[in-house]
Amino acid sequence: MPRRRLIAALLLAAVSATSAHAERIRPDANLLPVPLGATRADVLLGDRIFHGEAAGGRCSICHGIDAKGTENGNDLTVGSWVWGDGSRKALKATIMNNMKIAPGMDGELTPADVDAVVVYVWSLGHQKN
Repeated sequence: MPRRRLIAALLLAAVSATSAHAERIRPDANLLPVPLGATRADVLLGDRIFHGEAAGGRCSICHGIDAKGTENGNDLTVGSWVWGDGSRKALKATIMNNMKIAPGMDGELTPADVDAVVVYVWSLGHQKN
């Protein structure tokens, strides 16, 4: 009987965890706008880095899987920017500043990785909601 209770408790925990994040849906990077001078491949790479699937990126930990923010990171989907004007130049400056303040917390991003994340974040903020 204790084993059945353990299995039931694990199933309940899995269902609870899934339902708690049900509203938090990862944006489809294939549907996001592509900024001038960038490519769909840049957006897709930025998405993978943002979500920790490449370059050890950790952006979604603070900004949420849906990029709508958490208590530790602002909403990147509304097109309203805390640090700068939302241009790719300002977004890059913000990311580079964060990387300087807390080395390693954003992953081991190369300059090309940062550029891809910038394109992805720009795309998030310029999508039609």
